[in-house]
Amino acid sequence: MRAARVMALVFAQVLVSLVAKAGPAAQGAAPLLEKGERLFKQGDTAGAIAAFESAAKVDPKDARPHYLRGVALEKKGDVAAASEAYRQAIARQADFPEPHNNLGALLLAKGDAAHAAVELEAAVRARPDFAEAQYNLGVARDGLGKKSEAVAAYREAARLKPTDAAYRLNLGAALRRTGDVDGALAALKEATRLAPGDAVAWADLGMILSDKKSYDPAQAALDKATKLKPDYALAWNRLGRVELRRGRVPDAVAAGERARKLEPKNAAFAADLCRALFEKKEPARAVGECRAAVELDPKNPLARYELGKVLVAQGDCKAAHAEFERFKALPGVKPEAAAQADGIVASCSAAGAK
Repeated sequence: MRAARVMALVFAQVLVSLVAKAGPAAQGAAPLLEKGERLFKQGDTAGAIAAFESAAKVDPKDARPHYLRGVALEKKGDVAAASEAYRQAIARQADFPEPHNNLGALLLAKGDAAHAAVELEAAVRARPDFAEAQYNLGVARDGLGKKSEAVAAYREAARLKPTDAAYRLNLGAALRRTGDVDGALAALKEATRLAPGDAVAWADLGMILSDKKSYDPAQAALDKATKLKPDYALAWNRLGRVELRRGRVPDAVAAGERARKLEPKNAAFAADLCRALFEKKEPARAVGECRAAVELDPKNPLARYELGKVLVAQGDCKAAHAEFERFKALPGVKPEAAAQADGIVASCSAAGAK
């Protein structure tokens, strides 16, 4: 998930929107704010910060200099100072939506979805038509596992800014997590229409089409994603899965190998390649990939399950039984999956057992 930040909001919009409320001291700070805006646009971040600091001294109660200083500090890369500047702005004007949004985005970047949500909810309360804040609120709610609430925020962001592909992209992903595959498909088709050069949009569309068992269109979408971004490992991995479902095993292996080369430490990719190699009847390589997956992530259920299958195919029933027991002991493994594992190991030929 990608959190949108208002890194360089048009300063003039903020100044115009607040100047009507400004008292004499704030009016006196206006020339310094305008100077800071001009310097910022010219790339003189240090000069802009100095101008905003001077404006804050002219009117200590004015929220604007602190907010604008925060934007400049964030541009400079000083996240801690930017966060503090946004808090200073909020302390002076609690209903100022922009610093709430930017602070929320910085908290999201730190992985603090709970506190980010508080800031972003304040932003949309202050300004319900703030599309960026609605979008960021969706990201925060996603991080908190609030699936339906995340969908609502993304949907509102997309309504407010219907030409932004990123909003449709996250809406599609959120809808998929709620089980609304048709809604997700519609959102992702719109994302690819709005941003035909976005590899992520095509890769996500391919995944949804695969969910719908529309494997040929899924392959076409994922093929486009990999052409747009040849180093996009996740797209190659998804393409491998789709090719396997289409029965094109050599192509599945080739795509899986590309994903593995791009992200050699990804356990899920290794497990998927193991499965493709098993279908290609290359058990030795399959075992190697599955063991690599288990080593990378001992709690990966797919890796354990696929390794057990390959060991059964090799007739190593004892090792397969042990591997499936480890699989069943993993958290989150459903009873039907455990029963399936028992059925596979029971089929192991005693004559070929090691």
